[in-house]
Amino acid sequence: MNKLRWPDYLLIWLTPKLLVLTVGAAIAVACTGAQAVDVCDQYRSMLIREAQAVHGINAPIPMFAGQMKQESSCRASVTAWDNGRGLAQFMDSTSEQVARSFPELVPVDPYSPRWSIRALVRYDGWLYARVKGDTDCERWAAALKGYNAGLGYVQRAQRTSSKPGMWFGQTENINAGQSDKNFAYSRRYPRVILFTHQPLYATWGKSVCLESPL
Repeated sequence: MNKLRWPDYLLIWLTPKLLVLTVGAAIAVACTGAQAVDVCDQYRSMLIREAQAVHGINAPIPMFAGQMKQESSCRASVTAWDNGRGLAQFMDSTSEQVARSFPELVPVDPYSPRWSIRALVRYDGWLYARVKGDTDCERWAAALKGYNAGLGYVQRAQRTSSKPGMWFGQTENINAGQSDKNFAYSRRYPRVILFTHQPLYATWGKSVCLESPL
C-alpha cells in the first residue's frame, strides 16, 4: 500500500473546507445581488406616465420617486403606526381631501399603487402652487415640507420669514407651531428626499436639485 505524503493529507483536510467557503461566497454574492434590487423600480413606468400627465415632460420624476422611497420604501401594502397607508402614506383625511380636489381620484384607494402615485403627483403640485420659492428647488422643498407637516405650517413660516422665498437656511428654520420632534423631522424631510433619495433615480427624468445649498 502506498503511504500518503504530507501534502496529500493537507489536500484531503482542506478540500471540504474550501468547498464550504466557495459555496458560502456564492451565496453571499447572490444575496448581495438580491439586496441591490430597488423595489421602487417596478413603479418606474407608472410614475413617469402619471407625473408627466400632470406636470408635463419636465416633471420632477426623480423627486417623486425619492418621496415614495421616504414614505413607504415603495411598499404598496404598508400601514404605518399613524395610519398612513400605501406607497404615498396618505392619512384618511388627506385621501379624502385630494379626492375632493381631484375627482379622478374617486373612489379612494390608497393601497392601489396607481391611485397612490396619481394622488402623490397631484397633491405635490397642489402644494407647490400654494407656497413661495425663489427657485424651483426652494419651492419644491417648501411643498415637500407641506406634504409632511401640513400646508398651514409652511405658509405661516413664510409669512413671518424675512426671506419667504428662501427655504434652505432661512424659512426652514422657523417653527410655526409644531412640537420640537415633529418640527425636526419635517424640516429634515425635504432634504432627505432631494439630496439623499432623489439622486438614486436621477436617470428617471429631470431632477429638481441634487446638491444641498447648505
